[in-house]
Amino acid sequence: MVDREWEAPARIWAEQAAANVDRWGDQSVETLLLATQEELGELAQAHLEARDETGDRQRVADELDDLAALMFQLRWAIDAGEWTDEP
Repeated sequence: MVDREWEAPARIWAEQAAANVDRWGDQSVETLLLATQEELGELAQAHLEARDETGDRQRVADELDDLAALMFQLRWAIDAGEWTDEP
């Protein structure tokens, strides 16, 4: 049993994922995996800057939100069988 509140963050991430789809359209698993790698790097960089350079901690949360939204999109693409951008 999960004892932490998860519904509010999940709702935020799903809404952001839907907004991403509205803006960029449905994307393939391949494309989303590349975007995920980029966002994970940005999250790691934001964390290191917040920890070591008195960076903005809100940026860490923002980068996490971007990454989590991509996880929703990735799941949707997998479920839809959208594996590649190739015809």
